[in-house]
Amino acid sequence: MSVTNPAIPPTSFAELQALATHIRRGEDGAPQLSSKALALLDALLAMPEAVGLSNISRLGEQHGVNPSSLTRLSRALGFSGFKTFQAMFREGLTGNAFYSTRAERLLDFGETPEAAPHIHQDRALWQQEMANLSAAVEGLDVKALTRAVATIVAARRIHVVGLRASFGAAHYLAYYLGYLRSEVELISPQDGASAERALHLGSEDLVIGIAFRPETRTSVDYCRLAVEQGAGLVALTNHPQSQLASLSERPLIAPAEGPFFFNPMSSLFLLVELLLSRVARELGSTAIASIRRREALIARLNIE
Repeated sequence: MSVTNPAIPPTSFAELQALATHIRRGEDGAPQLSSKALALLDALLAMPEAVGLSNISRLGEQHGVNPSSLTRLSRALGFSGFKTFQAMFREGLTGNAFYSTRAERLLDFGETPEAAPHIHQDRALWQQEMANLSAAVEGLDVKALTRAVATIVAARRIHVVGLRASFGAAHYLAYYLGYLRSEVELISPQDGASAERALHLGSEDLVIGIAFRPETRTSVDYCRLAVEQGAGLVALTNHPQSQLASLSERPLIAPAEGPFFFNPMSSLFLLVELLLSRVARELGSTAIASIRRREALIARLNIE
């Protein structure tokens, strides 16, 4: 039975993953990499979001290597340089198979080893999620948070948009923000989350946009159109160089790193809770009166 030779250089993220597997097995036709270079390649494949969005200097710092090591690795894999190598990761971020690719990578690379007791795997995930929470707190842009709160309090109308995986956080934020103040609307897929609704927003209005990689185009388009109409934007995302972050002067970043099959959301909900708590404190007695009106309505309608 013949073995298909790996594509060199790869033309997609999936082919790059396949090439790494060939190298790891030492198969014929695969490039020869040192143990350090192979470890570096595996580490890069384990964090495609960061590789696709970071520059070579930052990646070198994160992995404790010189940028030249990344260039040499790229060329060893058949690429002309780091930029063409990085393009494979960016393609992987925008493809429809983002989550299946991540899951396959985690299983193939042994990042969720079957041989280890489940409690060890669980503990590793807990520790990584705690690291995400710590990173969110340590990297929190306090000025951006303060500005976001002031904008939320002052806005005439607020639209909260976050679709697909981000919809849960968007719904939670919009629901409880509606307890604190009026004119809060959740842009829901059930209601037809058309970007055209942003055409009615103006300079006194605000959009709170939530999008994690891979970003939902509708959410990004909605926020972009709102900004073009003069509305303010509070962006919550998991990477400072995401499309959503580029639309906001000071985005709020919720780190979501680690060997998870899907995007971990603990740090995002932490930011949501911080926003709600600060808005409630800023509004003071006005927030309390608003909450009491909502509670009275719920009691009158016998909503359980």
